[in-house]
Amino acid sequence: MKFADHASSSVVAAAKIDERVSAARAEQPEQWQRIFDDERIAVTLSMVFACSEFVAGACLRNPDLLCTLIDSSELFSAMDIDSLRIRLSSAAPSESDDAELLASLRRFRCRHMVRIAWRDLAGWTDTRATLLDLSNLADVCIEFAHERAHRELIARHGIPFGTESSAPQSLVVLGMGKLGGRELNYSSDIDLIFLYPEDGETRTQSQNQRVIENAEFFLRLGQRIIQLLANKTADGFVYRVDMRLRPFGDSGRMAISFDGFEDYLQQHGRDWERYAYVKARPVIHVAINRAQHKSLYDNIIRPFVYRRYLDFGVFDSLREMKAMIAREVARRELQDNVKLGPGGIREVEFIVQAFQLIRGGSDRRLQTRELGVALPLLAGQKLLPLEAVNELWAAYLFLRRLENRLQEWNDEQTHQLPEDEAARARLAMAMEKTDWSSLRIAIDEQRAIVARHFANVVFRPMDRESEALAADEFVLDFEHEEIVTHLNAIGVRAANECAVQLEALRDSGYHRRLDETGRRRLHLLLPRLLSLLAAQTNPDVALARILRILEMIGGRTVYLALLYENEIALRRLVELCARSGFLAEQIASLPLLLDELIDARLFETTPTRAEFADELSVRMESARFDDEEAQIEALCHFQRAAMFRIAVADFSGQLPLMKISDRLTDLAELIVNEALTMAWTQIVERHGAPRCGVSSALLRDAQVIVVAYGKFGGIELGYGSDLDLVFLHDSSGEVQMTNGPQIVENSVFFARLGQRLVHLLTTYTRAGRLYEVDIRLRPSGKGGLLVQTLNAFEKYQRNEAWTWEHQALLRARAVAGDKELSAAFERVRLDLLRHAIRRDKLRDEVRHMRERMRKELSKAKRGQFDLKQDAGGIADLEFLTQYWILKWCDRYPPIATFSDNIRQLESLASGNLVSQKTVDFLTATYRKYRHRMHHLSLDGGDDVISDTEFVDERQRLIELWNAEMREGRESMRA
Repeated sequence: MKFADHASSSVVAAAKIDERVSAARAEQPEQWQRIFDDERIAVTLSMVFACSEFVAGACLRNPDLLCTLIDSSELFSAMDIDSLRIRLSSAAPSESDDAELLASLRRFRCRHMVRIAWRDLAGWTDTRATLLDLSNLADVCIEFAHERAHRELIARHGIPFGTESSAPQSLVVLGMGKLGGRELNYSSDIDLIFLYPEDGETRTQSQNQRVIENAEFFLRLGQRIIQLLANKTADGFVYRVDMRLRPFGDSGRMAISFDGFEDYLQQHGRDWERYAYVKARPVIHVAINRAQHKSLYDNIIRPFVYRRYLDFGVFDSLREMKAMIAREVARRELQDNVKLGPGGIREVEFIVQAFQLIRGGSDRRLQTRELGVALPLLAGQKLLPLEAVNELWAAYLFLRRLENRLQEWNDEQTHQLPEDEAARARLAMAMEKTDWSSLRIAIDEQRAIVARHFANVVFRPMDRESEALAADEFVLDFEHEEIVTHLNAIGVRAANECAVQLEALRDSGYHRRLDETGRRRLHLLLPRLLSLLAAQTNPDVALARILRILEMIGGRTVYLALLYENEIALRRLVELCARSGFLAEQIASLPLLLDELIDARLFETTPTRAEFADELSVRMESARFDDEEAQIEALCHFQRAAMFRIAVADFSGQLPLMKISDRLTDLAELIVNEALTMAWTQIVERHGAPRCGVSSALLRDAQVIVVAYGKFGGIELGYGSDLDLVFLHDSSGEVQMTNGPQIVENSVFFARLGQRLVHLLTTYTRAGRLYEVDIRLRPSGKGGLLVQTLNAFEKYQRNEAWTWEHQALLRARAVAGDKELSAAFERVRLDLLRHAIRRDKLRDEVRHMRERMRKELSKAKRGQFDLKQDAGGIADLEFLTQYWILKWCDRYPPIATFSDNIRQLESLASGNLVSQKTVDFLTATYRKYRHRMHHLSLDGGDDVISDTEFVDERQRLIELWNAEMREGRESMRA
């Protein structure tokens, strides 16, 4: 029975345990022999008894309790909530007097608190499982108390019915705090709120029953539940019940209807209550309540807690809550309180719940009650670094384990570290430390980590007094000359021009329409903004763009709070607006992009396809409960944010030209794939899946692919590029029908699928639309079917297609849909390019098409050059490349493999079909042209430039074109 010598006090404690157990064995030798026959108990008993007087006392007074736990194997494995329900139902008398009912409930609670503490102290379970076990026990006890109280009241007053629905009514019990999060500590009280769906009255079934209103029924029901759980008897109590979180606190009604609850939240609900209701969870799991639970959460609680988008406006309230926590610590001398003290459990909870309030509306994954689920989701550059998340999680588990070990000693609700030597030695042993000193070091280390993240990550210290003074005295209340003087004093160039803009802001409708909160935020933001402008060479240009963004933000002043709270985001905004009108306009058109400025990756790393895929997955998971419009809007937000990151990387020189096109193409592919999945799901829900085959007995699933042409197919998308798409399927056979519910022919299914996909990609939302889609490249153009079979596509290309359609086929590739059908399409494409080209007429048809395009499509005027369409432009280069590949790919098939111009040209050089010198010139020129077009697009312009640019490149390209197309040379090997 001896255990390790942690300290002299532990040895004394061990001796006392030995004495007490020996005395108990002498009185009841048979029971104790059964206990010690189990080796698992024999090797842990001394440790458990020394660290928990509650467990020791309960077992020494009643060894049958421990025998029962051993014989039932309850002590040696985790118990789920259903097992606990069964145990309590069998332990409690079905009909008994009140005293016996209270006693059975308290004995059940004692038995399982002993079980949970033993498993925890013996190291047979982890902290998270212990917290869940404690929460399940509380749920079961509350359910049981509710069931008995409800039965009693129905016997006296009948069943409560709603006035509006005429449906039976039942109580909804919300568990708050750690109970709501399924993270209850060992000796916790329970925070409850009682709600019921509708007002009305009871319906009686006998003369002995008296009708009462629902409000009275549920008031009595709540009071009876509290009595069953909280009244102290000779067996103690089950749980202390705290109802102070209910509407209006101690002065509010014990139970309130859903309507009354909603009215309260809308009219009186404060930010600290939003914070509290993050954890709200129905704890009575009765079938009749499920629809009511969902209605309550979806229609009342969620809209109150989570704003639709980012909620940086809550920072002021959170800061006040944080300051209140700090004042409470100082006032109550809670330095050694592991829950409320600095770096304690409450600070970890505050960090997580603050981010849930701020971002939970835009990321539904964060709408969870469990800290253990929410904290890992914060691992991202916009929220918390992964290192911070890991540190906070480790600290949280350590502190929760410490909290339980403190409370397991005597089943007391304490969070205070002990002061006497014996208690400290016990706690060190319970925490598996050699002595108090080593435990204290570990505690201080973990709390320091939490305190650092609490101060630095969530709310950096601010000099509020000096900022308020600056806001009171600054800019918008000054006259023109005073503004100029101030701007000169802080080093802002073009002070006069900036002063004029600030005066225009002061006199604008935007400023007049701001409410008190918005005006205060703007006045606090301006001093920081202007000080950052001092570092810019063009502050007047940057300020004009920023003020345009502020005007577009309008009344959504949470974005002002974002910029004020996050100096890094504000600094990045100033830098971007000084650098690019395109980026500034992107933000102005979608202020949600301001959130991207928080992300450290914006300037420090280059975006990757994998990152975009992960972000898209998160956004669509958050939107999956919403309607179609909200899902498309989520796609639009993703696209705009990703494109913004690409543009920033472009301007900062982090990505070369080809990588920019790669990322823009990756982005389009991800969106088209997501949209295809959405469209497929929607059409299948209506018509079932398309099936086909030679007979009803031999059917397979018909598949579809999306084929990209043009810049999309060539992996060369620009910022404003549209998408050239063709849709193909592989349905064939005598039977081609969907499998219901509304059965249609597969041709109808795929036509509707194509229409739905185009709709999803092109429909306008509040965030704009995804892409312009061009489907005119499908076989037979506008007159052809929207979605055709691969066989029909091949037949058309082989027998009817024009040469320009074969040119387009060089840039085609499957970007979404079934992989096997995509591979089949690629085989067909290559075969067509080898064997379906009319090479005897190829040169003339390519030349005639190009000359026609120059005449009809050029946008250049005198003194200008259309980079794409004029002679010596990109189209000449592309047509020349396509001509060579079509001419030679029957003899040299590998040159048709790639769909992008650069690799097509390189393959021509590799095959010694065009000289390396010529290919080097063409690829270099192509990159120069594309780079110029990218930046024209970023500045909002078209592809027309001065004819003084690229003079040499244009001239040589014209010479190459003429040499091949007009002089008829057989090759360009020279």
